[in-house]
Amino acid sequence: MANDASVTVQATVLPDEIAKVISGSLTVSPADADDKWYYKKTVIANSSGDLIDDGTNFIEYTARADGAITSVHVDDKVKFLLVKNMEASGGADVYIVADNTAATTSNATAIKVAGGQIVCVSLPNTVVANIHAISSTGTPTCIVAALIEDVA
Repeated sequence: MANDASVTVQATVLPDEIAKVISGSLTVSPADADDKWYYKKTVIANSSGDLIDDGTNFIEYTARADGAITSVHVDDKVKFLLVKNMEASGGADVYIVADNTAATTSNATAIKVAGGQIVCVSLPNTVVANIHAISSTGTPTCIVAALIEDVA
C-alpha cells in the first residue's frame, strides 16, 4: 500500500564453508487515522536525550477537513522505528534504548547503530518518552522514521 513501510533484509552468516543466507521482510501499515508517520533528520548528542522530538508535527498523508496538523506527544505509542546513522563507516556510533533508561555506550539494553548502518524494529508498547539515544563521539546525524499511534 502507498502508506506502508516495507523492509527486506538478507544476511549471510557463519564462516564461508558453512555460510547460511537468512532473509526476511517486515511490512507495517497504519491501522487507522490515529497511526501517523514521523520523519526527521536528527542530530544525536553525546549526552542521553530523546530520539523523537515531542512537539514535532507528524507527516500528514490523509486529507484533513479542518486543516489541523497534529504533533508528537510523549505518551504517543511508537509501533515501528527506523534509524539510519548518516555518518561514514567508522564514524560515530549511536546507541538507542527503549526502556526509559539513560542511553549510554555501556547500557546493556542499548541497540548500537554504527556509522553507515540502519536498524528497524517493531515496538508494540513503547511510548515516545521511553526512547533515548546518545552518540559515542561528536554529533552524528540520523534519519529517524517512525509509525506512531497518536493517543495523546
